[in-house]
Amino acid sequence: MTSTLDTTGRSRGDRARTRAYARDFVPAMAGYVVAIAAVTVWGGLDGDSPWRFAWALLPVLPVLAVVRAVVRALRRSDEYAQLVQLRGLAVGFAVAVVACVVLGMLQLAGLVVPVAPWLVVGAAMTSWAVAAAVASR
Repeated sequence: MTSTLDTTGRSRGDRARTRAYARDFVPAMAGYVVAIAAVTVWGGLDGDSPWRFAWALLPVLPVLAVVRAVVRALRRSDEYAQLVQLRGLAVGFAVAVVACVVLGMLQLAGLVVPVAPWLVVGAAMTSWAVAAAVASR
């Protein structure tokens, strides 16, 4: 450290941004969990009711709130944090595109992968997190 004013702890602004993100993110994720539970219990996705499509799309609403929380957090962050997250997002996007192409081609060849979209989401989110962690070093 070059001065007694230098600290290794988080600044008041960092803590405020973290609290603001939590205020946006936590309710959105709670809504997602509730929506998934409601769809599982009452959705009848394996039935033949036309309402099953509306039930199936119910979790999209809280996912949009999660996207809003992430975008707001990016806007609140400083340039370095934005750069780190955008590098992570770029890697996550690239992994998602490659996963879509690979799984799509395998399905065209006859391989049945019923959870293919979830594999793509998992691969994208994991690679985003790992890439952001590596970029922040």
